[in-house]
Amino acid sequence: MELDLIRLIQMMRNPFFDQLFYWITQLGDQIVFIGVVVIIYWTIDKKFAHKFTFAFMMSALVNTGLKVIFKRIRPFYYQGITAEESWLTTGYSFPSGHAQASGVLGYTAFFASKKTKAHWLKYVGWFIIILVPFSRMYLGQHFLSDVVVGLILALGLTHLTFKLVDLMGDDEHVYTLMLAPLFLLSLFFFRNHDVYVAVGGFVGFAVGYYVEKRWIKFDVKALWWIQIIKVVFGLAIAFLIKEGLKAVLPEKIFFDFIRYLLIGVWAACGAPFVFKHVISHFKKSV
Repeated sequence: MELDLIRLIQMMRNPFFDQLFYWITQLGDQIVFIGVVVIIYWTIDKKFAHKFTFAFMMSALVNTGLKVIFKRIRPFYYQGITAEESWLTTGYSFPSGHAQASGVLGYTAFFASKKTKAHWLKYVGWFIIILVPFSRMYLGQHFLSDVVVGLILALGLTHLTFKLVDLMGDDEHVYTLMLAPLFLLSLFFFRNHDVYVAVGGFVGFAVGYYVEKRWIKFDVKALWWIQIIKVVFGLAIAFLIKEGLKAVLPEKIFFDFIRYLLIGVWAACGAPFVFKHVISHFKKSV
């Protein structure tokens, strides 16, 4: 039945929809998460960015664990399901990681819409949680049950994680750092690329967030053009760490862990340290 649904959806295939849904599905990718979280962290609200990161990482780890347990193959392995080479995703199918990521993004957009009265954010949230999961079926990457369970897990985990972080109060940086060893322990049970990436990013961010809150204390407020420079420069360095080290380090999951650990440290305290001192120097010289 689920295969029939995907075949039905793929009857609408044409070059325009192929490209459209290929780009929409990227909204559930880790690169988009990195971009969104650093923009929030560097220019809007560090505590909210921490809460978002915590939820995303918890969701990613649960997703990877369930995939290893269920080991469901993807729809494109079945006859009659079409998937172009550029669409193919490695790993197991249940539950959908992209659907879970879209659920975290969507919930965060709804939450931010209520907190800031920026009502347009709720439409962004609906767009993401509806079209990203649909794109996964259109592209032949996931079954309906994959994306539905992924969304339910994401919304539930994000809600619980937000509540948990609120209970941490102003000591969220301490509790987050205390959880880092537990995340590291998971590496001994799951020798999986996605787990190593998620744990590396979380541990790096946890350490960096602690350092930033204790000693750097960077002020996110700045003139609009300075905010743009911060984001462009900060993302350029993060991209350099991600892709530059990939070119020189062996292709092993341990080194993927190192790369994302460094990205987390750079995003949480490296970039704020640079921004704080450069902006301070600029203000003194003007």
